Amino acid sequence: MVDPFEEFEFKPLTDGLGFHKKKTTPAAKAEAEADTFTSQKFIKDQGLELIEESSVDPLRPPLPRKKANTPAAAPGTLTEVGGDGSTSNSSAAVDEILKTLQKSRRFDFEEKTAKNKISQTAAKEEYKATTWNFSSALLDSMLVIAASLLCMIILLVITKVDLIGNLTHPDEAGMIYISTVAMFATVAFIYMTVNRIFMGATPGEWAFDQRIGTPKELNTAGYALKVVARSALVIVTGFILFPILSVLMNKDYAGKITGAKLLKKV
Repeated sequence: MVDPFEEFEFKPLTDGLGFHKKKTTPAAKAEAEADTFTSQKFIKDQGLELIEESSVDPLRPPLPRKKANTPAAAPGTLTEVGGDGSTSNSSAAVDEILKTLQKSRRFDFEEKTAKNKISQTAAKEEYKATTWNFSSALLDSMLVIAASLLCMIILLVITKVDLIGNLTHPDEAGMIYISTVAMFATVAFIYMTVNRIFMGATPGEWAFDQRIGTPKELNTAGYALKVVARSALVIVTGFILFPILSVLMNKDYAGKITGAKLLKKV
């Protein structure tokens, strides 16, 4: 007896359900293998370098590799991924180092040249003996008067003394006049002494290329004593005697007496 279901075959409604397999011919199989080989070769030739480049960490330097497709490259030459050969990179680094060294040497040379010019200029400065100058004395007098007035204003504000009343109605000894002159002399002494000790000249003397002693004497121990003696001598004699003698005799008598000579740049 023949079973009626032996000849019955289940078939899917569509080809994609997987209930059956298509039988492929040898020609179709060979064509599929050829297409697969071609696509793999294309990916290997064209897309492999892009895949490797995208996988490289941007924070890390690229690794060298052999460049096989470049006929001009030597067999042992290594190249960076996506870059030139290591020889060109090393030469560029050497060039940068040489440029940096050249700049530093040029800077050192310019600095030494500037120092030599300064030293030569200081060495070329020559001074000669001179006498009292009216212009420098006028400028110093204006500055001393301004400083004295400032000190007087501070004194009057603190003590609250009527200066006009005391000047118009002085006492029998005239102490108000003596005090005013003493304050002016003290300010002038401090002005001349401090400026000459630390700068070698007062602002008036500096403006007209005059100074007390040479620059080499400025750092000596006896220079300050000479300056103090000259300032005290000029103030005690009333600011007038030695300047007049210097102009008439064309000699710096205060400098000869104290050793602090008045010089002028040549």
